[in-house]
Amino acid sequence: MQNSAENTLKNNNAASPKGIRKTNRMLLWVYDILVLIVVWLFVLVLHPSSSEPFPTGSLFLCLIVASVLYSASRFFFNVYKQILRYGSVSAYAREIAATVSASAVYVLISRLFSGIPFISTLSFCGFYVGLCLLFRIAYFYIYRFAQQDTPFCRKLKLFITYFGMVDFDSGNEGGVMRLVLEPSIINQSPINDIQNVVEKFAIRGDVTAITQINTGYINRTYRVETISETGHVHKYTLQRINTNVFPDVDALMDNFRLTTTHLQGRLSLPGSRKDGSVQTLRPTKDGRAFLKDDSGCWRIMTYFDDVYSLDIPDSPQTFYNAGKAFGKFVKEMADVDIDDVKTVIPNFHNTVSRYRDLEKVIAKDPKGRAKDVQNEIAFVRTRARNFGIITDALEKGTIPTRICHNDCNLNNILFDNDSHLPVAIIDLDTVMPSSPLYDYGDSMRIGTNTAKDDEKDLSKVSCDLNLYEHYARGYLESCGSMLTENELKLLPFASLIITSEDGIRFLMDHIDGDTYYNIYYPGQNLDRSRTQLALLRDMEKKLPQIVDILQKIYRELGLTVRLDKEAIISKWAVG
Repeated sequence: MQNSAENTLKNNNAASPKGIRKTNRMLLWVYDILVLIVVWLFVLVLHPSSSEPFPTGSLFLCLIVASVLYSASRFFFNVYKQILRYGSVSAYAREIAATVSASAVYVLISRLFSGIPFISTLSFCGFYVGLCLLFRIAYFYIYRFAQQDTPFCRKLKLFITYFGMVDFDSGNEGGVMRLVLEPSIINQSPINDIQNVVEKFAIRGDVTAITQINTGYINRTYRVETISETGHVHKYTLQRINTNVFPDVDALMDNFRLTTTHLQGRLSLPGSRKDGSVQTLRPTKDGRAFLKDDSGCWRIMTYFDDVYSLDIPDSPQTFYNAGKAFGKFVKEMADVDIDDVKTVIPNFHNTVSRYRDLEKVIAKDPKGRAKDVQNEIAFVRTRARNFGIITDALEKGTIPTRICHNDCNLNNILFDNDSHLPVAIIDLDTVMPSSPLYDYGDSMRIGTNTAKDDEKDLSKVSCDLNLYEHYARGYLESCGSMLTENELKLLPFASLIITSEDGIRFLMDHIDGDTYYNIYYPGQNLDRSRTQLALLRDMEKKLPQIVDILQKIYRELGLTVRLDKEAIISKWAVG
């Protein structure tokens, strides 16, 4: 994703994936020019007294025309993009096809333009095709010879490795160097060899790059790039599942597979492509949905290219589109039997339970941090009686339990680079029985915030009501007709409840020693909590306006529900 802070894992020559490809393509191009020059010299030596000798003035022109033709043919046949360094049968075939095609065009040009001698042209083309074959066959046997364990072969192997950036450990003859993790990165992770993990999955091609994507709080995510023998680049998303958060990985993956299978062909977003609107799994080579080994639990999924994600909406229209996308998600999941979906994290959006857990952590105070966050603790405690508004309704059955995403952050929607329309909804680990009110509130929590989620300057934090209205309209246009009267009456509380909940969760994790969320600097969870609590304070001030916005949308969409503004404000009274 474009806005991701990415940490590219380098190869043992400290070269980036693009750098490796660029170097190899340049080597191929220089190699082709050198072969052209050698062939021209052969032609000049062997045909000095030909009936059609080369005019001295046209020699340079001929060389330029030939160089352009042969280079263009390689671009046309995708030779330069195919960076296997003449390694496989398909690489040989692609190169020779390009050479023969360019030779035929060159002969034709020689008949059309008198400045290029025909006899010498035939000689040139014949020599060039022959030398291409000879050089590739020679390279193949030199490569094989260099693999022997002798002093001369070791030097030859070293020369080929550094000059041609060829990986002798590759499964392909003459394959380009693969990328491996830097020791410094390996030391920061329990992962010993990510590449070995990747190669246990049924993916196409050989690994050329593994890039860590520093987004998301829970799982470790990587982009994997491979190249097949035909020269095509394939990309995949690799994740190491956080088993502290998801101890029952089998249940997690059952839910994931059920959700993606159900939504394929059903969930259609405006920017959708042939890959669909959700990620699908690539199985392991033995047919399993995920890999479990000593380094952890891993899965490989679809990678969506030419997309970006946002932590904060870049326009009201973007947030409107996000609302429509998440609304469509919950509506399409309505056909799933709720008994088939497992609860992978009990009480995930039970705000009352989250508050109880916070009090337990405060009492335990394992890191001695509670004394430094007394203001935040007091702020949460004064609102404790409000936390059960949605939870109590679910438990009493006054609102239905539905299959929901449960993590409707804006950055869980991918947008197309060009059209800026939603392409896919990702991060489906928390799909389980819940309430759409939580999904709605979570989107508002992250999307209407005018600051980033770990903002230190709390004066920048506020709820943007224009963005609120755009998302509410999009969401209700998609699924408002399926929501019950009681759900619509509780909708004004949704953003306040979920913002309270996330403030509690970040505060609890900070006090507990940062055991749940990934952090990238000390104290980040406390910054996140303070941001949420500041946003909650602003939402409370704007609750009357939120009610007005929702009532207007209900009326415009024909939803016959009347909101009692005074009763709603009174119900959320702080004390």
